[in-house]
Parts: sequence; structure tokens; C-alpha cells
Amino acid sequence: MSFAQQLKNEICYNRNFRQRHKAAQAHGMLLYGKYFSAEKMGLHTEHKGVAKLYGNLISDLVGISATITTRETIKRSGGSLYAVSVDDREDRKKILHFFGYEGDSQPKQIKKGKDWAEEAGIFISGVYLACGNITDPKKSYMMEFLVPDEILAEQLILILQEIGMSPRLTQRRGHPVVYIKESENIEDLLTLMGAVKSSLTIMEVKIYKDVRNRVNRVTNCETANIEKTVNASVAQVADINFIISVIGVDNIPAELQETALLRIDHPDCSLRELGEMMTPVLSRSAVNHRLKKLSALANHLKGTE
Repeated sequence: MSFAQQLKNEICYNRNFRQRHKAAQAHGMLLYGKYFSAEKMGLHTEHKGVAKLYGNLISDLVGISATITTRETIKRSGGSLYAVSVDDREDRKKILHFFGYEGDSQPKQIKKGKDWAEEAGIFISGVYLACGNITDPKKSYMMEFLVPDEILAEQLILILQEIGMSPRLTQRRGHPVVYIKESENIEDLLTLMGAVKSSLTIMEVKIYKDVRNRVNRVTNCETANIEKTVNASVAQVADINFIISVIGVDNIPAELQETALLRIDHPDCSLRELGEMMTPVLSRSAVNHRLKKLSALANHLKGTE
């Protein structure tokens, strides 16, 4: 099951969250469903729980059930598409009236109740069930709403801005899409929607990604340092072997002989480790200074040749 489907599950089955403001969630589902007018009223969804909840909320709030029909269509991909509709015109008008809308056409302004400050989050949860989607946080952060028309898109943007979100608007195949990309905004919005578990999942994924990235940076840095050390050691050993082949080990200046022989015997050791093997013990910078002298001697001999 995708993360988007898991989120819809969490919202659908969070009865305690829905109980106090059931009408607000139904309002979001109905208004942002496929159709919401006296002419047509219905919802299309791939989630069976959402289809069932749509009918149950209408039945519980308005007392209508006999004219609510759910049709299932099997898609070529193997999944199902559920189309829920209110088939009687008078029942559709009752539903519109219940939510404070007059007239037969699609509402152009969202009716907000006196408890809107408390209801905004659960209203948006209904909107998400009707037309929302969210990407898997392991891949990227994106929450979007494929809205039925431009006016509802503008209304949704205003609502999201009111609660501190930063929504954006785009078009996809001729339909307006309201979306949020900031992970912190998505986490906060899911919490307001009653989907605390899903919000925590995003936080956990972010922590995992952050730790993994830090480990990768450290590993890459260490690998680069190791590679640098190995390359330097190879060059140093080559210089020392060249010096020995030209003048012999006994003719290497006395203060450099010990360093030269230790480097040949221990090509994998760091400068600090080489210094600790010497008598007396030398610092890293002192060992580096002696190896540079050996390199300079090798270059001088090569120039002489």
C-alpha cells in the first residue's frame, strides 16, 4: 500500500478526531468531490474506505441513504475505481441546503461555520480524501490536491494560507493543482488533519535521510583522505627507492636514513604513526619535513642524471 493510501486509511478510521466536527469533514469531501451541485453530486476514488465514508457521512448528517449509489469499475491495471453518487435531485438539494448553500449550481464561496478555527484541519482532511495525493517521503516531499475548478483552488489556497501553509498553484492536463512542497508544512498539516502517525513517519524519514547523508559525507571525506595518504606514500616510497638505487642507502644523510627505511617498510602508515616508531619520537610535521627533504633529494638526483 502506498503512503498516500496509508494516509487515507488513517483519516478514514480516525473516528475520535472526526466525531466532534463530522460535518466539516463531510463538507470538504462533498465540495471537493467530482461534482457538487443540484445537477450532479458524487465522488470518484480508488480507495474503498473513502467511498464508504462519503455515503455514511451523508446518511448520518442528512438522513439520506436510499439514493446513494456506489459503482465499482475494475481498471486495466488491476485496481478498482469507485464512483459514489447521490442520484435524486431533491436529495442533492437537501444536502446543499444542509451545508448552507442556496441555488442549484456549484458553490463559488465556501460556507464557514462559527467554529471554523477548529474545523479547518478536519475540513482539509475531507478535501484530501476527495482529491488529494501525497508522495512517498522516502522519495520526495509533495502534497497536492487535484481540485475540480479554479474557484475552489483559489478558496483552498486561502484556507491553507490562513493556517500558515505556503501553497502553490499549477495546472495538470487542464485541471488546477494546489500543492505544498515544504516538508515542515506537510508535517504540520497532517497533524491538523488528525493524521499524526503519518506526520511522524515523515519526520522519521527525514531523520534517517539526514543521518545517512552525514554518514555519506564523513565516509566520502575519509575515503578522500585515505586516497590522498596512499598516493603520497606511493610517491614517497618511489623517491626513496630511486635515491637508494643511485647513491645507496648509506649515503643518504644520517638524519633522513631512519625516516626513509621506515617509510619503505611501512608504506600504509600515516605520518603520525611513522613518527611514533622513531627514536626519539617525532611529530607529524617533523616526519613530513624529512620526507619532503627526501623528495627534494630525489628531484636533485633526477636533475643531475
